[in-house]
Amino acid sequence: MSTIVVVRKGGRACIACDTLATMGSRKQKAHYVQCPDKVFRFADTYIGTIGYAVHNTVLRSYFSHHPENVNLDSTVAIFDTWRTMHRLLREEYHLNPRRDSDDAYETTRMTALLANPRGIFGVTPTRDVESFPRFWVIGSGTDFALGAMFALYSRSDDVEEIARAGVEAGAEFDDASELPVISHLIELAG
Repeated sequence: MSTIVVVRKGGRACIACDTLATMGSRKQKAHYVQCPDKVFRFADTYIGTIGYAVHNTVLRSYFSHHPENVNLDSTVAIFDTWRTMHRLLREEYHLNPRRDSDDAYETTRMTALLANPRGIFGVTPTRDVESFPRFWVIGSGTDFALGAMFALYSRSDDVEEIARAGVEAGAEFDDASELPVISHLIELAG
């Protein structure tokens, strides 16, 4: 699956990811792909998703075709962006929202982390948005990455070091994550 992390500390933020892609039982390592980065940039925001690899392509397309619908400045703004986007994902991108009949809301089947000058955020498949004061992780390497970042967070002021340690732990112990790590740094506003 993946290990994607976000960290904020000391006026900076970092989003980082592993680089392994899979297609069924086949692995596609970084050196076989032109652009193995699972994180992309839109305006001043870096966005990484887990799940289907097409999620990033769909988001890039949606954001470029509908920039008037995109505001990634706060939890409420991100929620409204994802809510508006959900309808168009069904209509224009053929999103299949059916996951389970017990779900309270239709799902985008997409989990995302965002980092921008206003903070670090996460979006769940049901479009719940959280802002994180320290760090968070998504993907199959989550447990390992959380442990590594927790252990290092109080000892280091280097957000990139903390983020890389999380992804490296995910890649070491999760069979669906692999090195190298790709990271992106952001200066936080205020």
